Amino acid sequence: MDLEQWKSILDTELQNQEAPMLALLEDLVSIDSPTAHAQGVNQVGERLAAWLGEAGFLVSRLPKPPIPDDEAWQKDLGDVFMAGTHAPEAGPGIAFIGHMDTVFPVGTAAARPFRLDRAADRATGPGVADMKAGLVAMLFAARALKRSGLLPCPLTLMFSPDEELGSPTASQALAAKLPGALAVICAEPGGEGGKVTLSRKGSGHMHLKIQGKAAHAGRNYEDGASAVIELAHKILGINAFLDLPRGLTVNTGLISGGISANSVAPSAEARIHLTYRTLEDGQRVVAGIRALAAKPVVPGTIARVSGGLRLYPLERSPQGDALFKLVQEAGETLGLRLSGQHYESAAESGFCSSALGVPTICCMGPEGENIHSAQEYMLPSTLVPRCKLMALSALQAAKAFGR
Repeated sequence: MDLEQWKSILDTELQNQEAPMLALLEDLVSIDSPTAHAQGVNQVGERLAAWLGEAGFLVSRLPKPPIPDDEAWQKDLGDVFMAGTHAPEAGPGIAFIGHMDTVFPVGTAAARPFRLDRAADRATGPGVADMKAGLVAMLFAARALKRSGLLPCPLTLMFSPDEELGSPTASQALAAKLPGALAVICAEPGGEGGKVTLSRKGSGHMHLKIQGKAAHAGRNYEDGASAVIELAHKILGINAFLDLPRGLTVNTGLISGGISANSVAPSAEARIHLTYRTLEDGQRVVAGIRALAAKPVVPGTIARVSGGLRLYPLERSPQGDALFKLVQEAGETLGLRLSGQHYESAAESGFCSSALGVPTICCMGPEGENIHSAQEYMLPSTLVPRCKLMALSALQAAKAFGR
């Protein structure tokens, strides 16, 4: 079959599906699922798994991977959910990936619920674009491919619980389940005007803890060792790695410490986020932060740092460019003019490309903008077209890369 024949079959499979797609989207947006709220994230996963189970997919909820001793907080994250057309021994085939977590705190869905404005072509609500609309597109594209019987290989769907914090557990699941995949299609939100993403930064998350020594700040200050002062020195040192022309950001975004204003602080901590365009740059900064932590400025303090690189960058490659060409051909068949872009933040697409060596394309989901803000929106007019694009691109990739 050629692209036009595939398109005709997919048009039939997806006709009159916009209303149920929007209904499912509203259901998902109504669930608060910030990364650290495992109950909400897992509720999203259970909803997706139930829908896919009814559609005849094999669904599973993966057990938690081993958690590092110095990052025990990961035990409180949600679970990775999977679905596929075939048993695991058949291989992953084509993979659709997306994340279930958002950045919005519990209560946001009630305060700012899903809204659909047809006249303005806007759907709003927490996580509507990043990336609950992408999850909906994944499901309906996968079901259309399964029902049509067009895909000549397995189809695997993976749903991450912790992408917004760098996928510390989901990346382990991707590493275990997707080696050998023919191609990965990531349903992060597409850019308005037909944009998909060919390259994007990598990210890192680090946690710095300072141990000092308490003392009364007035009576015997000299007996103490201020963890807060040490942290201040560390923050300034960390900030020196910032190199915006190089695309390197290092941000100390959360800090805490001390027990009272009139006590020398016995403890302090900070969380650090970094982004980088090349793996080499990311590794250099992490090594630099670790070296900085090992050299105290305030005598009597000790610094410990955990974490590191999380999501590797999605860098341009010949196989990625070949996949983009196939996606463009699929888009032309659907009447979509697609262009490639670089994105300044990280996603799991980079891990699949850099760590697993799989042809990968990102931002294939419905188009939207202003993500991570109260002004986030998704264009409902792109929901079905982007769903068709994912399905048609999967067929193209299976034909081109199939073995």
